[in-house]
Amino acid sequence: MRVVEVEGLLDLLDEVFEGRADATSRAASEHWNGILLREGHPLNTDRPDASLVEWHRSGLLPMEKVATALDVGCGLGRNSRWMAGFGASVTGIDIAASALEAARGRGEGVEFREVDFLREVVPGGPFELVYDSGCFHHLAPHRRISYLKSLREVLAPGGYFGICTFTSGLMGSDEPDDVLMRSGRLGEGVGYTEAELAEMFSWLDPIAAGPMPGQDAFDVPVFTQDFLTVALFRNPAEDDQ
Repeated sequence: MRVVEVEGLLDLLDEVFEGRADATSRAASEHWNGILLREGHPLNTDRPDASLVEWHRSGLLPMEKVATALDVGCGLGRNSRWMAGFGASVTGIDIAASALEAARGRGEGVEFREVDFLREVVPGGPFELVYDSGCFHHLAPHRRISYLKSLREVLAPGGYFGICTFTSGLMGSDEPDDVLMRSGRLGEGVGYTEAELAEMFSWLDPIAAGPMPGQDAFDVPVFTQDFLTVALFRNPAEDDQ
């Protein structure tokens, strides 16, 4: 086979990464089912991300005005259900079928669908809020191209994009992309700085960025880990010009 298009090149580069190194593909679905459904694992929880709660509490994310939301890599749907609690029509997508089935049993009000965000069309968009808690930092470098393309397609003008990733120096690899590509390994993922996130999502207007807030800042249970960085952006609307 000879490469003649970008998607063909991306598929070829996927093969550089062995096993579940590309943890965003369907080949890794059983890995994620095992983690998400493991008793006692931090991700097997109903607590929403501290970042979402804080952004709403501070007025940066007006959930009462969000009509449609997409939860990328939704897992057991903890953030999906939190968003739906404000009246939003929420779609949660993941590649882990067993985890999605469990998510459906944890409450109503969310449409959970088995969708590969990088390689398949996401139904129901565009969305006024797109949130990603832990998908982006598992991307192989070349698949950031796919991610950004998909995000542009599903994020409505004027919509919000929130992200939670590993923090560079605390969790995930800090190796340059060329080293990661030559090795064919990501380890547990890639760590990012706030500046890197701002650069990669430079077509969006930055609203907030920083470490994931800690539990002591809240009087309700939230999901938080001290090795996570969070950022909130807004897609410029046509009337912003």
